[in-house]
Amino acid sequence: MMLATRFQQELEESSGMKVKLKINDNRSTMLSVRWEPDCAKVSLHRMFLQAPQNVMQSLACYISREDNKITPDIKDFIEAHLQKLDYSHLLDRRKLCARGSVHDLQKIYNQLNREYFQGRLNLHITWFGKTQPRRRIRVTFGLYHDPLKLIKINRLLDSPSFPDYLVAYVVYHEMVHGVCPAYHDERGVYRIHTNEFKELEMQYQHYSLAQNWIKEHQGHLFKGMF
Repeated sequence: MMLATRFQQELEESSGMKVKLKINDNRSTMLSVRWEPDCAKVSLHRMFLQAPQNVMQSLACYISREDNKITPDIKDFIEAHLQKLDYSHLLDRRKLCARGSVHDLQKIYNQLNREYFQGRLNLHITWFGKTQPRRRIRVTFGLYHDPLKLIKINRLLDSPSFPDYLVAYVVYHEMVHGVCPAYHDERGVYRIHTNEFKELEMQYQHYSLAQNWIKEHQGHLFKGMF
């Protein structure tokens, strides 16, 4: 509390504005400002309590409206600290379901972790969705939620129609996201599948086989990919 109070005082002194500060542990919105006639209502993730002076100064300029946009040093600070956040302790593991009727995700994940990552990854995995989606205009095979360290695989894949190597490839793809997180580059472009990501992804033994299977079947099974 004392740290937050000192932080607020420093923002007010630097920005020349009255600040109503809220420190949060939000997993999605790191920074938001709402300007009122008599103050600025600022909501910040707790990571900012450890912000260096240049970031503090940029925050003050943004709050005082000297800068109309969030500056690159603030974005870089958020990006660097996002990769360190770990909310996996908030997961209700009782709700995770990795065993399917055809494919066992936990078994697939464990094997891939040993074979490609020397067992170093500490991620969670579960199915999501239904085996028969109503529409197949676009199907997302897998998702990775970095703060929760959670891989989610579409239950559509829990079918004999999807070969083992294809399901393993989707799991591997999401595991690589755990190694190569998405980020904003210096121009503010959101980079998801970086060169480093692609190089690591292609190390999967059946990469070409899986890609060919997707190209061959996407016309009648689904439109769109990951």
